[in-house]
Amino acid sequence: MVEQLLREAIEKFNKKVADDPKLAKELEGMKRTIQVEVTDGDRYHFVLENARVGELVKGETQAPDVRVIASSETLTQLWTRELRPMKAFATRKLQLKGSIEDMLRLRKFF
Repeated sequence: MVEQLLREAIEKFNKKVADDPKLAKELEGMKRTIQVEVTDGDRYHFVLENARVGELVKGETQAPDVRVIASSETLTQLWTRELRPMKAFATRKLQLKGSIEDMLRLRKFF
């Protein structure tokens, strides 16, 4: 279930970037590896490079730039908008580890 949600989120993000030249310009030239750690499931990672998120890969990656840590329930609630990202972060249901700049950009993913 989470894997499918992540794939849909990647597809939606890539479409959003394609439709928003301002966002595409902001992400231009950037390369970041993001690892999603599902506390009650698997780990996944993907690479954001030149304003496009690549393929979702199951498993860990070495030295990710950003780590997203949450339960499958929290990730599902974020995707369905039952839970807002800032509330999830404030209540520690969602943990983000990385630079402030990267985390601010990552919020566009939700």
